[in-house]
Amino acid sequence: MIASAVFQAYGAIQAGKARKAEARMQRMQIEEQKKDAELIALQQGNARRRNLQDFLNINESLTGVNRRDTSDRSLKALQDRARKEADTTEDRARLQFLSEQRQRDLGIAVANMRGRNAMNSALISATSSLLTAGYKYQQVAPKSSTPMRGTGLGTTGYST
Repeated sequence: MIASAVFQAYGAIQAGKARKAEARMQRMQIEEQKKDAELIALQQGNARRRNLQDFLNINESLTGVNRRDTSDRSLKALQDRARKEADTTEDRARLQFLSEQRQRDLGIAVANMRGRNAMNSALISATSSLLTAGYKYQQVAPKSSTPMRGTGLGTTGYST
């Protein structure tokens, strides 16, 4: 009975350690996703800035071919609009990135919590198994009903 309780306790602790390790791996995976997302956001931002610069360069080239002045109001309005749209796109992309990163942070926190909870649950289960076994052993253990030797006292401890 006692050996069974020890094995149950050991099994519960090992299961808790396994669930904690699983949660740790999940946390590490999400942390890697965060790093990858940072790199992707940086690459996409660079691509957007290159596209804007390419547009502006092409626009200036076309003004030279068409023999228009670079201070032309319509050209300036077109360039300003392109910059404004690029800024809006960049702001939206940044907001989306931050929102996704917050979700990843939450996932990391949840994984950490799962690991701690799994270990706490395992320790409680192991302790419960041992206490239950101790209680059951107490119930089936033979009780001493013989008088205490050499004292002249019975089982109650008082002299008769």
